[in-house]
Amino acid sequence: MKKGLLLVPFMSGKGGTETVIHNLFTALSKQNQYKISIYSIGGSNDYNWSNGTDIHIQEISSKRFIRTSYYLTFLPHRIYKIIKKTQPDFIISTNPVMWLLSKVAVKRLHLSIPIIAWYHYSLQQKPIKKLFLNSADYFLAISSGIKKQLIKLGIQNHRIFLIYNPVESNHKVIPRPKDKCHFIYLGRVDLDKQKNVRELLQGLSKVSGDWTLDIYGDDSNAEPVKEYAKKLKISDHLSWKGFIKEPWSHINVASSLVLTSNYEGLPMVLCESISHGIYCISSDIETGPNDIIKNGINGKLYKPHDINQLTSDLQDLVYHPNYLPDQKQIINSSQKFSIDNYGKYFTNALNNIL
Repeated sequence: MKKGLLLVPFMSGKGGTETVIHNLFTALSKQNQYKISIYSIGGSNDYNWSNGTDIHIQEISSKRFIRTSYYLTFLPHRIYKIIKKTQPDFIISTNPVMWLLSKVAVKRLHLSIPIIAWYHYSLQQKPIKKLFLNSADYFLAISSGIKKQLIKLGIQNHRIFLIYNPVESNHKVIPRPKDKCHFIYLGRVDLDKQKNVRELLQGLSKVSGDWTLDIYGDDSNAEPVKEYAKKLKISDHLSWKGFIKEPWSHINVASSLVLTSNYEGLPMVLCESISHGIYCISSDIETGPNDIIKNGINGKLYKPHDINQLTSDLQDLVYHPNYLPDQKQIINSSQKFSIDNYGKYFTNALNNIL
């Protein structure tokens, strides 16, 4: 069995990357070709995501400036020591600095080990400097949009492997409501940044009929969103659920999940939604949603910042709920993101690299 290292920096413990790593280990537990050990340099605020993984943790500090000081001074030596001690067959990292330092360490140790970059963000919104791009031997792309971005930046097609992200789901059907239209928002609540909740509220403010928006997410910094809802006179339509660890076990009904993000890598919330038979409306941004949402099959994509189109798509759900696709059809569309299929994508990529 070949062994690999997965090097990660400090992570909050509640993000999408942590969920993907957890699901990766679930997928790898079903095969005997590869064994991966995680080296977390910086730690995490919450380690639930690491359950079932082989993880080695180096806590640094809860204070960001102390972690940054450590990375600037001690990280090169730390990565060198880890690689020298473990002698892996391959190295994967989600962090550009870490995969660059891994490349330097491998050269110093005279080892022939591929460095694999596993970046979880759109390169348009979170660019990578050419020095870091050129230091990776191969790339794991979580969406076809990110693969296109890498090719545009000069990375050869044969060095990029499209693997998507895995979703762990019981595929329980979440029924549609019989009374009024229930829109769902699930994620970080910010008005104008990545999640662009302003656009969602603008679209909903023009929707006629009986509807409600259930908001699942940490609302501790959501005051600007609440104030904007008041300004639009739709506060009475909003139901604030707060952060819930396992929201899918708490969502009892849903007409549609709505995502109005300015950018994503591969939005897991869409993958999870369709795995429960929930129709999705999403902005058709450069990377992510168009790998998941297929018009008429499991949802609808609208042109980003086209409020009129968004409103029209939302209004259709209020007036014509019976026109939605069959929920079993929606669930079937999520199979490409299943744990089993993800295991195949991941191992096939490693088979080609090694």
